[in-house]
Amino acid sequence: MPKPWLAFLISASAAAQSPVFRPGPGVVPPFVESRPKPAYTDEARLAKLEGGVLLSLVVGSSGLVRDVQVVRPLGLGLDESAVENVRSWQFKPGTKGGAPVDVEVNEEVFFRPERTLWDWHVVRAVFNPPPGVMRPVLIKTKFPPTVDQEENVSVTIAFDIGPQGLPANLRVVRSSDKKWEDALLAAVRDGWRFRAVGDQPAAVPAWFEFVRGSHSPIPAPAIHQ
Repeated sequence: MPKPWLAFLISASAAAQSPVFRPGPGVVPPFVESRPKPAYTDEARLAKLEGGVLLSLVVGSSGLVRDVQVVRPLGLGLDESAVENVRSWQFKPGTKGGAPVDVEVNEEVFFRPERTLWDWHVVRAVFNPPPGVMRPVLIKTKFPPTVDQEENVSVTIAFDIGPQGLPANLRVVRSSDKKWEDALLAAVRDGWRFRAVGDQPAAVPAWFEFVRGSHSPIPAPAIHQ
């Protein structure tokens, strides 16, 4: 009988060599039997960040999840939360010819904050810190007042976050309606604050996509020149 550590190595080696299939003819995808509610981060709650994190993952023949990758991020810690969450999902493994096999699938973890229908909220947050610099942490937000008016609006704002955590060089990247731009720019400039992380604080470029209403307007907003 092999020793426990040797059996583990043999099992790991077999798993590494097992073929991974995609759902299709003859391959039945794994079935989600349970999915706990994902954890919301403090930053995401402040920004009312809403949307889904799209993940690529492999569900092994044992039903266990591995090789999780973020395909479409949201930001503000929700990508990491989604990865952690999907690892706790319970799957019935996929099959090929009736036998359990490893199957690669895409799954989406959804996040929705508490808000009213016409509140401004964020649907994506992106930071581009210089090499060796950690992204700043969002600690305060402000949004334009909610107007009880049925209208979906999308405005994407780019700005630099200085070492003191203040937004600077604010500019509209794209917008579905110019009449909302000034109010949103003023709210971010005057009310959004960040905390630098690490020993080498530096200006960090960022952009946030804001939406008012139930969804981002379609077709996609035009890019400002």
